[in-house]
Parts: sequence; structure tokens; C-alpha cells
Amino acid sequence: MEFWERFAMYGVKSLLVVILLDRILTGDLSHVAGAAMVRDASAALFGPVSRTGLASQLYGYANALLYLSIPFGGLVGDLLGSRRAAVACGGAGMLAGLALMLREHSFLIGLVPFAIGTGLLKGNLSVQIGMLFRDEAQRRRGFTVYLGFLNAGVICGPLLCGAVAAYAGPTYAIAVAAAAVAIGLFFYARRAGRNDMAEPAPVRAAPANAPIPATAMLIVTMVAVYLCFAAYEQLGNIFLVWARARVDLNLAGWTMPVAWFLSLDGLVTLGLIAVWQMVLRLLDRRGIAVGAVMQIFAGALLCAGGYIVLAIGSAYGGTLSLPWALSYLVLVDAAIVLIWPSGLSVIAETAPRRLVGLWTGLFYLHGFFAHLWVGMIGIYYERVPTPLFWLLHAAMAGGGALLVLIAGIPMLRVLRARQAITTSA
Repeated sequence: MEFWERFAMYGVKSLLVVILLDRILTGDLSHVAGAAMVRDASAALFGPVSRTGLASQLYGYANALLYLSIPFGGLVGDLLGSRRAAVACGGAGMLAGLALMLREHSFLIGLVPFAIGTGLLKGNLSVQIGMLFRDEAQRRRGFTVYLGFLNAGVICGPLLCGAVAAYAGPTYAIAVAAAAVAIGLFFYARRAGRNDMAEPAPVRAAPANAPIPATAMLIVTMVAVYLCFAAYEQLGNIFLVWARARVDLNLAGWTMPVAWFLSLDGLVTLGLIAVWQMVLRLLDRRGIAVGAVMQIFAGALLCAGGYIVLAIGSAYGGTLSLPWALSYLVLVDAAIVLIWPSGLSVIAETAPRRLVGLWTGLFYLHGFFAHLWVGMIGIYYERVPTPLFWLLHAAMAGGGALLVLIAGIPMLRVLRARQAITTSA
């Protein structure tokens, strides 16, 4: 189901800022319900905002709402005791939103149920995966494989929806996203009679972690992840605007749709997952274990490096070659391969079992804060020098690395020392 959800989510996400610029935010905005109200509210808060700035804000608000819905979705699954029911409701919300988005007049309204439905669905699928494993290393590998499957949806969604939008129009692309959700719900429902993954066979013992150090470790982990994703998520927003204007997308006389950068994002991520798993196996054979916290630290540094590449490229005048954008993709995708499964692994291992759904949802709030950030900072893309704009994102990811270094690693040592005392007792 996560494949089809990601197919639809990233299919829409890859086109959203372009649709807003080219179709929704044109003219006097009277043809789109709610557009003038958002424009006036934005102007009251930030002063006159360009179409690019307003599109960036709407992109940020829609995705922030999606990720804000995830912890509530996880809590709903905890309270209902049936994550399948929560997933089904989330899928229905996605379909309702996509139906409204088929018309320009109701496009912005449709973003609301689409975002809430996606959040409800995502808040329960990850919990089901995390509860299948009792060993921390196995859980981290499981989340890495899970990341691989959902990135297959990240590849296919923008690839197909971007092509359909380019040759038939964005309305047909949104219809393709709706069809993907319907297919996913169909196959998910077929498994309803089998064992519900919300009640896994392996029962994990209650964590022996002391409440205060464990909670502190969870908070440090999540804040570091939040900072890194606040940089990374600009990939689907202003990066596409920048790439359309600054990167040579002509390949042997054919122009690559800019939305395909999100497909490349998923494809590069899949390749890096395979490489990193091979590296981990080689390290395991030599008795070297790379913990989740150290992987988050390394990933944050890689993410900062990706935005330094964009800053350097932007300092040069004229059109840039495609390898500049691809170098950025490789660095930020390597960061996500390290950060995302490691962060979820820390949550699943450290959080109290009765609140694991809520903590997993709180983890996913990285998307809420990240998209609020990318939406609002996008206003300044045309107000500050472009290299400085990208350096601000590098500083966000670098802040995550610094937090892990000064707080996360020492806290991890405290937890391990307490666990050793408990075990010996």
C-alpha cells in the first residue's frame, strides 16, 4: 500500500508548484476558491509576495498539513486497535481530495482532504512495519528495505504523472494518481482476512530504558531529523524552480520534464540503499557496527554538503550542466538513506510500546516543520542572493549534525550505561 500512496503523493508533489505557477495562481485568482484569501493573508504577514513566493507557501502549507496529520493518524490507530481501518479511512480521504483537485476552482480545497488522508494512512503503515521486529539491527534493516519499496513509488509516481502532465495535461496526471490510490486500497483490502500486522507475532519486551534519558534521546533524535528534513524537502519545491531556470535539461534534443527530478530522487535513493546495505554487511563481517545515532550524524553532514554544491553552482553565471543537479541529489539522498530508517529505528526501540504509534507520528512531524520552513523560506528565493539561499539550507542540516554531536552521542552513552546496569542486576 505504501508504494501506491507514495506513487500518488509524489506524483502530485512533483507537479504541485508547477501547476500552481502555470494554472492556479494566474490572473486575478477569482477562478480558484480560497486563492485570493491565501494571497491577501500572505501579503499581510510578509508584504507583497510574488507568484513564486505564493506557490512556495501553498506547497509548504499543503505538505505541512499532511505531516501534521500523521501523529493524529498514529494515535487514531492506537485508540481504535485496528490500523487497517485507519489506513482505509486515509485512502478514502486521498481519493476525495484528488477528485476535488481535478477542477481548477476546487483545486486548493482538494489539497486539504488529500493531505489529511495521506497523513492518516502513513501514520499507521510505518507502525505496522516497526512492530514486526524485536531486534534493533533487524528493525533498522527492515526499515531500510521498507524505504526501498516506498521509493519505488517515489520513482514511478513523478515519472508517470510527469509524463502524462507533459503530454496530456495535469488533470489527467491527477486522475492517474487517484487510480494508484484505488489500486493500493484494493490490494490492501484483499489482505483484510489475513493476520493484521498491527498485532505482530513477535512480542517485544517493554524497554528497560529509564524514562527521562529515553525521552531525552527521542527528542534529540527527532529534532536532528527535523533539521535535516527542513533542508532536504526543498528538493520538491524551489529546487524545481531553480533547476527549470538554471540547469540544462536538454538531452540529445529532448527536454526532460523538471518533475522527473523527483523520480531521479527515488531512483538514486534505491541505488544508494543497495550500496549502503552491502557496506553494512562488509562491516558486520569485520565486527564493526554503525549505530543509528552515528548514521544520523553522518547523514546530516551529507545533506549539508548537497546544499553547499547548489550554493557553489549558483555562484557561477549562466546555465549549469545536469551533473550539478545530480551531485546534489546523490548527497541529499545518501543523507536520507542514513537518517530516515535510523530515526525510525531509534523511535521503535526506545519509545514505550503503548505509545509507539504516537511517537512514530511525532517522528513524522519532521515533514510538518520541514514543509512550513521550505514554504516560508521560499519567499526569499527572489529576495536574497541564490548562493545565500542554499547556504541557509546547508546551515539547517549542519545544525542537526551539531546537535547529535553535542547531545545525541553523550545521551546514547548514558542509555547504554543504564541498560548495562539493569542487565547485570
